Amino acid sequence: MAKERILAIDDCRELSFAHVLCRTYRDGIAALTLMGPWDILYLDHDLGALDRQTVGNGEEATGYKILCFLEENPQYLPKKIELVTSNPVGRIKMLDLIKKLYP
Repeated sequence: MAKERILAIDDCRELSFAHVLCRTYRDGIAALTLMGPWDILYLDHDLGALDRQTVGNGEEATGYKILCFLEENPQYLPKKIELVTSNPVGRIKMLDLIKKLYP
């Protein structure tokens, strides 16, 4: 049986079990679009420790915005998403969107 392909997008945790670990929003989107398909995505909300990135409309680039990208581009949706965020408000927002992505 093939090993599960794991992507992690987190700016500061050491998630050594991931095959690919991205630290920024842009690197995460690139991994989703260019290196997929992925079995599991481990996702943080706050991706600002390295630099303050924004998405096209000037909003802060967060894990929630990665989920918004996946909602608009479901062809890149991994089989499963696990949250690793410590941000309680961000977690609730992200869980609500994940429920929409995996009805």
